Amino acid sequence: MELPFKLYKHHKSNTKYRWESRGMIFTPEEFEEIYNKYIYATNCELCDVLFPKSINRQLDHCHKTGKIRNIVCQKCNQRKQDNKTWKETNNTGEKYICKVKNKRYKQGYCFQIRIMRNGKRILNTLKKTLEDAILVRDTFLREHPEIYS
Repeated sequence: MELPFKLYKHHKSNTKYRWESRGMIFTPEEFEEIYNKYIYATNCELCDVLFPKSINRQLDHCHKTGKIRNIVCQKCNQRKQDNKTWKETNNTGEKYICKVKNKRYKQGYCFQIRIMRNGKRILNTLKKTLEDAILVRDTFLREHPEIYS
């Protein structure tokens, strides 16, 4: 079967790294299965819309457990309830901060600060410790009081 989109040179290794850095959890065997399903996907598994470009495919996963669920379009991915994790409860108990798996850090994880406004990310950064993440978040919110309005 022919691929629906052309893949660049290191697509597989870059995709694995990107998924892991976003907190998705899988075994090597599960990665192979999911990756092959992903690269051949032509339609959203939820609404069946056609993906016009490869960038339109998104891998939906639970932000609390890291479990992968579906290959979806952007609209279906944004409709998922657990995207609210960033503003409400999450795995750190801190607003706008989430612990994510990241091999670049010695401990294997870091803390991501993500603040969105009108559907756009206005702060998205990684910190090694929860204390550093809280400091960055609090400083940003003090300098941008309109976030709470």
